[in-house]
Amino acid sequence: MDSSPAAIAREWVSARSWDRFVGTPESAVLDVKSGVYPLDDTAGAGELIKDVAAFANSRGGLLLVGFGTRVDNGREIIDKVKPVPARLVDVDRYRKLVRDRVRPLIRDLTVDFYPVDDERGVLVIDIPVQPETAKPFVVPGPDGRKMPMAAGVPIRDGDTTHWLTHDDLQRLLSTGWNAEGGPRANIIEALNRAVAAAVPSPPPLNHPEVGEGAGRQRQHFTNAYAAGGGQTKLGHPTQPVTAVGPGLIQPLAGRNGAPGPVLTVMPSRSGAVVPGDIWEDLCEAGNTADAGTSISNVGLPAAPATSPLLIRADAKTVELKGGRWGPGRLAQVTAGGPLLWRPHTSRDFETHHNNFATGEPAELHLRAVLDVSWQNWKYGPQSLPLAVRHRHRGLLTESGLAAHMSRFAHRHTAEVVAPAWNLASGSNSNHSAISSHVRAQITAPDGPPVVTANSVLQTGNWRSPSSVLATVDLGLDLRLLTGTHDQLKPEPTHAKRSRLPIVNLVDALVAMWEVLVSLPEALEPDLTRLPYAAPPFVVFHIHAGPDARDAGEDDGVARQLNLADVLDLAALGDGPHDVSRTQTGLRIVGPFEPDHVARRRLVADSLSDLALSLGFLTADVNGLLSD
Repeated sequence: MDSSPAAIAREWVSARSWDRFVGTPESAVLDVKSGVYPLDDTAGAGELIKDVAAFANSRGGLLLVGFGTRVDNGREIIDKVKPVPARLVDVDRYRKLVRDRVRPLIRDLTVDFYPVDDERGVLVIDIPVQPETAKPFVVPGPDGRKMPMAAGVPIRDGDTTHWLTHDDLQRLLSTGWNAEGGPRANIIEALNRAVAAAVPSPPPLNHPEVGEGAGRQRQHFTNAYAAGGGQTKLGHPTQPVTAVGPGLIQPLAGRNGAPGPVLTVMPSRSGAVVPGDIWEDLCEAGNTADAGTSISNVGLPAAPATSPLLIRADAKTVELKGGRWGPGRLAQVTAGGPLLWRPHTSRDFETHHNNFATGEPAELHLRAVLDVSWQNWKYGPQSLPLAVRHRHRGLLTESGLAAHMSRFAHRHTAEVVAPAWNLASGSNSNHSAISSHVRAQITAPDGPPVVTANSVLQTGNWRSPSSVLATVDLGLDLRLLTGTHDQLKPEPTHAKRSRLPIVNLVDALVAMWEVLVSLPEALEPDLTRLPYAAPPFVVFHIHAGPDARDAGEDDGVARQLNLADVLDLAALGDGPHDVSRTQTGLRIVGPFEPDHVARRRLVADSLSDLALSLGFLTADVNGLLSD
């Protein structure tokens, strides 16, 4: 069995085991690229045929397009799988270009594209070992021209490719590449020495100047370019400065087929140097095929005001500013994976989203809605199977929300008996092909519900196939919360209504939040690895409902309650005696990241701000966080 590095790599390709390449160094038989060859560009096409011919002139090997690398002790190490868009790959064009430009014809060369999802994949160019009598393989020279006299011989040397100089080529040909019996050992040794000493002279380039077209911002570009090492390390600009998203950018030429770095400048900020791979991650993070629109969504690197920002090629986090999606960052959420956009958690009061309540009207109704969508994600089955519905119920059972419900009903005793969660049934359920409905209740001895919880988990529909909507609703009959567990029974209608302390409201909303962000796991267990298609958020609605009167009393007409009727606002300090508002709410953007303590603080801060709008001018957020 062939156990050579090339054979092992071919086995991994055959098995589509792309992750096995991660951690492998580039070598004389393996070269990877993070971006497709730009075949419409003369230099890009020349780079392709040079790389292919170099392997043919050596021991053969594999060219893999769709992987990122890092430099470790001077060696290029494959550190992530980075599939390329299928729409950018025309395998027939690759084959034709090699066939037309490389002489003699390379035997048994294959060019294949292996999809990894509906839109991306890995391009594999396999160059088998060629007969020595066929060598050397000659291509148009480094200047990219097709004239017969402008020819060159590329050679693979270790993990790099070199051109033979004119002297090396002349010495090689005069010695006789195809001597009888094949090349002698001294010829091969001389060739290796020639390759090691070869330093190709690049042709003069006509390219824009650094910062060209930036106007008053030009100095920021030149400062960042100089701080990053100038042309020696960064290459030259490929186009003048252009406006993209919230700022200005200028792409630079890459080396050896790798994406080039990009200079960026934001208003009132210094410049930043963004490595090519990270720039590609940034362009993909904004969920559109157009890079400019994507950058507009997520923003640009947040450089300091006075000094350039140099982003490392192996950076795990990049702070961003100026995007339509709000404050966020690029972050590596899985080892070796791409940098994904993640929002910084923030709060506001945009509560118009999905205000429809699940369940019967209650004197106090609390509703939490999670809205999250991922790029290129679509739930596979045509309808939710029973296993997903049971997992939905299991996640609620495992949460602390049921115990919270029990504390509402029995808060005058130490006993906590969590109610059972069950799949909802009957005409009042919200099951459908794309939705699951789970319910739990605590009832009084004679049957009336004291606390009712409903949760609906819904996958995307044909309009928004990549989204998931999850809701948790709590309904409380406050007249039934005045007794103990042993005495739980309906109170007379004239009895004083029990109001929920606002401190308990904070804990209730946090409990709903924490179970809510776990519910998508019923559909996608590894949701943390997915790139967002838009900022995820949780919206909380707080409603005062109708007075739960007995039928026939006051002609059965239920009075609409106010927030002050259902919530004990004493913890807010002095305030108005009559709060006429019947509902309020808040929104948290980026709900997955905060821990329990941070979540309590965000909810308490929001309720404190809402209290100020109600006239509680001395409201102290610390009072809402007391145990």
